[in-house]
Amino acid sequence: MRVAVTVDDREPARLIEAVRSHADVSDVAIDRLPAGDLVIGSVAVERKTPRDYVNGVMGRAGPNLHEQLERLVATYDHAYVLLEGDFTDLESLRTGVEPAAIRGSIASITARQAVPVIPCTDRRRLVDFAVRLGRKHAEEPSRRPLPVGSVPSRREPTTKQMYGCIEGIGPELAATLYEAYPTVAELLEASVSDLERIDGVGETRARAIHAAFHGADR
Repeated sequence: MRVAVTVDDREPARLIEAVRSHADVSDVAIDRLPAGDLVIGSVAVERKTPRDYVNGVMGRAGPNLHEQLERLVATYDHAYVLLEGDFTDLESLRTGVEPAAIRGSIASITARQAVPVIPCTDRRRLVDFAVRLGRKHAEEPSRRPLPVGSVPSRREPTTKQMYGCIEGIGPELAATLYEAYPTVAELLEASVSDLERIDGVGETRARAIHAAFHGADR
């Protein structure tokens, strides 16, 4: 299934190029969006670099992230914050903000505003993940049923929603992972070896889970 994407006209040219070059994008429109940076059907994405995220969530410089998310939730059915980086990038910034406070802000936004905050490592992976989200929300259940938990659902615990978004992690494994690591902070402390001890998680899946939160090259 291919999708049409609308990109806010204030986004950088390289992001637009990444969207245009994605194999599953059928059409790209450039327009001034009322909220968000990328829109695919009923799905809206607020894109943030690590520094933009910290500045926005702390109200230091640029748009206030909480206000942006209020508009996003009010305008679209499904809202996400996708980070053009990973947790290591966030914590290596010289912003004077403690890493624990940054992780806490991600947990707070995800849990209290019901907007998952998902690190995507880099721009290419961010665009790919946004397209996948758009496709999952748009697919007809009668034609291709989606297992409960395979995409974020507001009926599920927020952390389990995030685990269900990891590539190759189905609903049952997301539930198992959630039982082992009920908070993202706990999962961040887990090594690949720790993850391999979970039933149903081999080396390949363990590395995929670890890379989703730490970056593929770390």
